[in-house]
Amino acid sequence: MNWLSRLLPGSSPALSPEQHAALDAITALPVPDLGRSHYETRYVVINTETGAMDGGGQRLLAVGAVAINQGLLHPADAYHAQLGSAPADALIGLIRFVARSPVVVFNAPFNQGVLERALEQNLGSLPEFDWLDLMVLMPSLYPERIAGQARMDAWLGAFGIDRLDHRDALLEALCVAQLLQVALARANAQGLTSPRELLDTQSSRKWLRGT
Repeated sequence: MNWLSRLLPGSSPALSPEQHAALDAITALPVPDLGRSHYETRYVVINTETGAMDGGGQRLLAVGAVAINQGLLHPADAYHAQLGSAPADALIGLIRFVARSPVVVFNAPFNQGVLERALEQNLGSLPEFDWLDLMVLMPSLYPERIAGQARMDAWLGAFGIDRLDHRDALLEALCVAQLLQVALARANAQGLTSPRELLDTQSSRKWLRGT
């Protein structure tokens, strides 16, 4: 299956030739080796900024993303875009920034759900990202800090990470990126040394919780 899987044949949003070419170029990128160590991997942390829609639900207003590359956070390796009047371009820019890296979020049911709806509506496609959810993983990595699933504020407080502005997608992504660094250190110590092993651990926890 194409990495950018078309969801709505015949009823896709109208994209320009340049936008199609950008998506084709992303699709041609090599598949990452998820068996490599964390410190040979580029992870991308994504956070979403949303607003209420008439009739309920949330719509995507902006996206923020920060990369952790070989265990290090480089502030310049980041992406932020308001969807505004050009949502397709903003989302293509995000996909280009991810570049097939494993994607990390906190609270995937919300952030992944909002982002995938926006991708479907504006691009007609969904990238087949490898999603890691720190809300699921952190309790298995640090059970002595917090017993069971908890909100992001609780985990940030447990490690003294300042939450700079919960309304800003990029600053929120930066906080989650710092939490990811903490998670990778403990995962490595537990013998979970690759993205694939974290994905397997996440699947196991979801199965045990029945979700």
